[in-house]
Amino acid sequence: MQNRNSNPEIVTVEISHLDYLIIVNVKNLRSKLGLSQVSLTQKMGLSEGFVGKVELFTERAKYSIRHINLLASALNCTIQDILPLEQPKYDMVILTLRRTNKINKDGSLSQKKTTEVIKIEPKEKS
Repeated sequence: MQNRNSNPEIVTVEISHLDYLIIVNVKNLRSKLGLSQVSLTQKMGLSEGFVGKVELFTERAKYSIRHINLLASALNCTIQDILPLEQPKYDMVILTLRRTNKINKDGSLSQKKTTEVIKIEPKEKS
């Protein structure tokens, strides 16, 4: 059995506040429906792994205007349901993420990681 004490990796990512709010909203809708990232990607007719890359925050993939309608259809909701209820307070934010290895069923460390947002702060305008 491998050492279960994986050191978390702390990463910062710059992202549009609106993108962040949409991603979180879609993830919550997806989870409520019991859909996996893979099944949502398939329902949207997109390339394998797309939703997973978007929800990771460390990848460049983001939802575009085109995706809003695809998401609404795949999640059986309206376009308005995809958009966040709150208007973004900032243009850009910096996310601080904690990335840790998942634990396999046998107790060993997986190569797959979980990503948790631990801090959101506005990006200072230069």
